[in-house]
Amino acid sequence: MPGSVAGQGVCVYKLRAMRAPVVLVMAALAGCATASPPAAQLPAQLSVASRSAGDTAVSIPAGVSLADGLSPDEAVAIALWNNADFRLQLADLGFARADLLEAGLLRNPVLSLLFPVGPKQFEGTLRLPIEVLWERPRRVAAARLAFERAAKGLEQYGLNLVADVEIAHADLALAQARADLAATAATEFEAIRAIADSRLRAGDISELEAQTARVDAARARQEAERATYDVAVRANALRARLGLAMDPAGAALTVPQSRAGTLPADDRCGDRPGLLERLTRDALASRPEVRAAEIAIEAAGARLGWEKARVATLTAVLDANGAGREGFEAGPGLDVALPVFDRNQGNRARAAAEMERASLAYVAVRQRVTTELVEALTLAAHARSARTAWQQAVVAPLEDQVRLARRAFEAGDVSSLFVLETARRLTDARLRARDIDADLARATARVERAVGRPCAARGQNER
Repeated sequence: MPGSVAGQGVCVYKLRAMRAPVVLVMAALAGCATASPPAAQLPAQLSVASRSAGDTAVSIPAGVSLADGLSPDEAVAIALWNNADFRLQLADLGFARADLLEAGLLRNPVLSLLFPVGPKQFEGTLRLPIEVLWERPRRVAAARLAFERAAKGLEQYGLNLVADVEIAHADLALAQARADLAATAATEFEAIRAIADSRLRAGDISELEAQTARVDAARARQEAERATYDVAVRANALRARLGLAMDPAGAALTVPQSRAGTLPADDRCGDRPGLLERLTRDALASRPEVRAAEIAIEAAGARLGWEKARVATLTAVLDANGAGREGFEAGPGLDVALPVFDRNQGNRARAAAEMERASLAYVAVRQRVTTELVEALTLAAHARSARTAWQQAVVAPLEDQVRLARRAFEAGDVSSLFVLETARRLTDARLRARDIDADLARATARVERAVGRPCAARGQNER
């Protein structure tokens, strides 16, 4: 893919199978700077797509349809295609590429000409800096490492964007489920209120009991209305992450009902023996942020070596006279800046300080990545345990109770009010189950961000 990052196009990895929620921008290191990377370096599920840096129109990438609802992977694909902040980070990589280009350039020779006036003869001097012969390799190495570090930073930004999009998608799914269950609860409370009013007219209950039913029904209606507004708020938050805030069409964002109304079918970050140790090892080995810190140490070392080599300045000189004692004269020479006072002490000390700082930053990054992973796995384990316990101890018994209550009502053993009360309790339990599902989805997204890849990849490899 010829062209620069900020010029002809920007490089984005679009998910081919719409499954792996990971953005890899290693092509920014080679593909956007010079040529496309070798195919062996690219995961099989990824393909390269280019989009002009000047194309600011909102669009939906190929293979994504909003008609059947928005899946998490489709949301990730849209965000990587439209998110302005991500595209801005990708364009900023052009500055690092420019620094790399600048580091490889040679200084221009300087030609000085003195024209003859009166008895003075014509003179010419050509000066060429030659310290570049041993400084340039170190300078280019430092700039190349800085470019790689910027590319890794862009990759980490993409991973953060993926996690944020998945969390926003989980919030929207929860809001939709809560709205549906709140509407069901409002209907059930309204039916209970109607029965209470009829029993009040028949003299079976007091006015206080009837008033309690009316208050419960009014509260349920308010909860249902608030849940509807919450769906709009969560949809707008997701729309901002996807880069669709300025979309004039304003396409509705909805989550498929199969996700909003049932428990997740898969648990990508399932609690398996030794999972924490394996994921910690993988995160420290492949997390872009950790690799960027490692590259920062290498870059600081390369810069330190470059600064140490800049102690003396040598310039090759070729001097020529138009008319000397024996006619035209020419001779080589050297301009040497003697390192008597300035031995580049300041830049050398700064490079040494950068080396120390990069080493400490590397330790801090490793600690932060490990902490993020442990925290995310802890939240996921808690949500997983709570989901299983709530389903087995609360939801399943209430489902059985509702079935038994309906059979008893059909047999004339209980009133319809008892059936409605039981169904309302089941609705409340399912609402709590949706909250737990959303907690697990958020924790899974955080685990995958901490590791730098989908948890499903590990599970598939282990199987």
